[in-house]
Amino acid sequence: MVLVGIAILAAGADPDVAAITGTWRGQSVCVTEAAACRNENVVYYIKEVSGRTDVVLIQADRVVDGKTITMGSGEWQYHGAQHTLEWNTPRQVWLLRIAGTHIEGTLTLADKTTFRKMTLDKDK
Repeated sequence: MVLVGIAILAAGADPDVAAITGTWRGQSVCVTEAAACRNENVVYYIKEVSGRTDVVLIQADRVVDGKTITMGSGEWQYHGAQHTLEWNTPRQVWLLRIAGTHIEGTLTLADKTTFRKMTLDKDK
């Protein structure tokens, strides 16, 4: 365990960021009656951004007929002290709360309506 920590620090990576990188799988569930919303099985791939401890790169895929389809990717803010990941646009905010190998999160629209809830578990 100590050797792993030393290796991470020697590589310049933040141990907290390294702990959340990897593949996460779960469900994204609609909490609204919007016709365009569908419950989805999802896979999130979280990667470090070189030289940054406040940002990670996330690729978000949904699973359709057993195949992954990328919905998008981009840099998310990582708040280590709060154990959260956040992605903001003028129209919406994703906020994910990390608890070890489990994530729970919400998609909230600009009008403060919660549109989705998501749960993810990290692959072992």
